[in-house]
Amino acid sequence: MDEPLPIDTGTSAEGQVPLAPTEPVARVLIDHPVPHLARTFDYAVPEKLAEAALPGVRVRVKFAGKLRDGYLLERVESSDHFGPLATIQRISGPIQVLSADLLALSGAVARRYGGTLADVLRLAIPPRHARGEKAVLKAEKTGQPAAQTDADAADPATGPNDGPADDPQLLGRLGEWVLAAGTEPTVDNVSGPPRRRAVACTPGPTPGLSWIRAGLDAARASLEAGRSVLWLVPDHRELAVLHSTLTHAGIAEVSVLSADQSPELRWQAWLRGLLGHTRITIGTRAAAFAPVADLGLIICTDDANLNYLDQHAPYPHAREVCLLRSTIEDTELLFVSTDRSAEVQRLVEIGWLADVTPVGPARRHAAPVVFVPDEDRDPFAWQRIPSRAWQIMRTALRPRPRDGGVPGPVLVQVPRSGYYPVFACARCQEVARCPQCQATLTTQSEVGPFACRSCGFHSETFSCLRCRSNRVRSIVRGRARTVEELARALPDIEIVESGGDHISTALDETPRLVVATTGAEPYVLGGYAAAILLDSLWPGPWMRSIDESVARRLRAASLVRSRDDGGAVYLGDEDELIRQTLTAFDPTTFMSRQLSDRKALGFPPYRRILELTGAGADIDEVLEQIGEVEELLREDAEDGQRSVSAYPFSAGDRVGTRAAEIIASRSAKKQRQVRVRIDDPRSL
Repeated sequence: MDEPLPIDTGTSAEGQVPLAPTEPVARVLIDHPVPHLARTFDYAVPEKLAEAALPGVRVRVKFAGKLRDGYLLERVESSDHFGPLATIQRISGPIQVLSADLLALSGAVARRYGGTLADVLRLAIPPRHARGEKAVLKAEKTGQPAAQTDADAADPATGPNDGPADDPQLLGRLGEWVLAAGTEPTVDNVSGPPRRRAVACTPGPTPGLSWIRAGLDAARASLEAGRSVLWLVPDHRELAVLHSTLTHAGIAEVSVLSADQSPELRWQAWLRGLLGHTRITIGTRAAAFAPVADLGLIICTDDANLNYLDQHAPYPHAREVCLLRSTIEDTELLFVSTDRSAEVQRLVEIGWLADVTPVGPARRHAAPVVFVPDEDRDPFAWQRIPSRAWQIMRTALRPRPRDGGVPGPVLVQVPRSGYYPVFACARCQEVARCPQCQATLTTQSEVGPFACRSCGFHSETFSCLRCRSNRVRSIVRGRARTVEELARALPDIEIVESGGDHISTALDETPRLVVATTGAEPYVLGGYAAAILLDSLWPGPWMRSIDESVARRLRAASLVRSRDDGGAVYLGDEDELIRQTLTAFDPTTFMSRQLSDRKALGFPPYRRILELTGAGADIDEVLEQIGEVEELLREDAEDGQRSVSAYPFSAGDRVGTRAAEIIASRSAKKQRQVRVRIDDPRSL
């Protein structure tokens, strides 16, 4: 028998480049969008880069003839690859940006959502900015804060859609008011055990901003113990107010991390957290992965907000990232909001989170009085703005001396912007639809022009597709039409609008009418004296539509002063669940009852959801390969079919990992792809 040929297992590099004397092989994760290529490959470490090529640094390597970015995961002595290895071309900066904790968290998120590690790291680590990095490293040597460029000298918490009232002086007054209003704790035992808690806030002494006081109460113990805090908020408006409050609280070491920042400023904030230059890191969903040295507490505000759902693969939710991070890094955790999400309530009921929400008389006195239409006693209750609503409005704007009330602004919440955002034929009552795509038409006035937001159809005239009438009637009045009605009824009262492209963050306490679309309600110094919540904006035909409706109403009502301070809310909704929840101001009881039904039916959050989109045959093949899932529905979609399946929590990582492997395998075989989304709240 012939002797086998000897195999040289020594490491060599292409071009006979001298290698590092020790651990000459680097395992590099390629940042590649193609699933089967976004994995680890072995590269040789040249001698000149031996000291700089540390685990966690960014590198540039040749892959398929092109230079690509990657992360050096580890250095080893040998490789399983037969033949010479390609060498690392250069090190992209001296900082080890991929720490062990971030790598563990990113791997857990990839398994949780059926994605690749490269996709998660693309969300977790911002693009490098050389000038910003030099400024941070120079500041670390000199002990001085990194200097900002002229373009970034503005408040980093300011977003692109801020209204004209968002001046730094007003935000500063708002921050001072939050710190000065009241000294009693906003929640029970928020600074003591247990370590993982949830709280549903009431207006109390700081209407609309009690979540800041609750968060500060929780953060105080961590800061006093020398630990750091990570605080997530859903929107740039909350970020601006929180940043102002922390600044006036005298906390100098605060970093702001948001997608609205310039690349330079964002990279500087990210590095300051990594190097331990900050005590509190605040930000939107982009900050969920932010490195924080000696992290002691994670605070997530309004976790049910859909802004926390990332729109890039693998589509993680910031709340789930916080849960995973709290477990991996063993930190305290606080969910604070005005409502209660289904996921948080489930964790409360199984004992993983402790509910520290105030109950009983304390909660009732801290909430405003809520009035609902009474059709039996009020013959005009059917009107869009009934007589009771007008009475509440006038009393808040001009209280009588004998009542002892303090005048203040009044919030009028409307569902949409525009004049007639949805309208119908005045003759046959048929909803006006686009003749090209059948989507609903919108108009800025009774006489046009008429347009379709879906396909871009535009016409100066309207003709009903059913009866050919040219006359229209409103179904839901928008912000502009509501402003017209209020201006005619109260001509001497100032009216401020917030919505669309002009959303205000904060207003002062001047008595005025504030007409805002759902979700665009400004904060007010001292809180609103009253709120008129008109037509409810229907969230859509999904399982959580009632949850979303309650959350929107609670957020608006929480901006109003407490009943002890004369606050009143008029609720125009006809849904009995919304009326009961707002009247009692008790979202936890509402959500507990909702969960009892979902548990019996096996719906989320008691099971996880797998959504597949693609060709029907491809979906069948993927489901068969995954196993362990039960298909709940199948329907047509724009790019094929959409399948929604459920599976138990015990199979969570197995299903996510298996789905990622199948997608990578199909990519390698150049088969038609199937899009995977796990636990998208809009799937059902």
